[in-house]
Amino acid sequence: MRVAKTEEKAFRDILKLIMSQKYSPGDRIVEGDIASELNLSRTPVRNVLRQFVAMGVLEQIPRMGCCLPRLEPNDMRDVFRTRIYLEPQAAHIAAQNITDAQVRELEEMLAREREYFSKRQHDPYSEVNERFHMEIARISGNTYLARFIQHIYWRAALYTFFFDRFYRRRVDESKAPRDPESSNSCREHIGLVNALASRDPEKAREAMYCHVESTYNSLSTHRWAL
Repeated sequence: MRVAKTEEKAFRDILKLIMSQKYSPGDRIVEGDIASELNLSRTPVRNVLRQFVAMGVLEQIPRMGCCLPRLEPNDMRDVFRTRIYLEPQAAHIAAQNITDAQVRELEEMLAREREYFSKRQHDPYSEVNERFHMEIARISGNTYLARFIQHIYWRAALYTFFFDRFYRRRVDESKAPRDPESSNSCREHIGLVNALASRDPEKAREAMYCHVESTYNSLSTHRWAL
């Protein structure tokens, strides 16, 4: 149990380093440096770095460890196309399976998402977004679909962390509250939950498709300087 908790902490802490843009795309991630910075032993750090490689968040470098992938427009296109293939199907199935308790849980996630967005709390906002998408995949009941969605979600998250203005702390350091209604993602998530709650598979599929496509279109306006 202690090992699992240590690795979970390492997972979240390393993810925060990536989100904070401490490393740039193409930078080498050194196991020993990470362990020292996080005050952790090398074993959980090594295991988590392997997880990130398997998830596509990091890339393996032969005999040198791993690095943050270089972000390229063609890769982003393929990543989001894959999300568009997978996640609407999961939403379609989830609308047929979802219970009232699961609807309430998703609604609670949205309430926290809006709070974190308003307060510009990047880390918990990212976590609740991940949980929201993974919960819909889980509700589908298809473990293979959920596994593939988790993998591609984290690869897509790299583009979100670096290109979405919400995460670009060096650009936006204001402490003033932000209106969740100004967030396409917050609004689209509400529409998605409403579709799931209505048990309408086609509406849920369309809502998820439009959400992922909207995210891609928003990120595509980035000028490729990385």
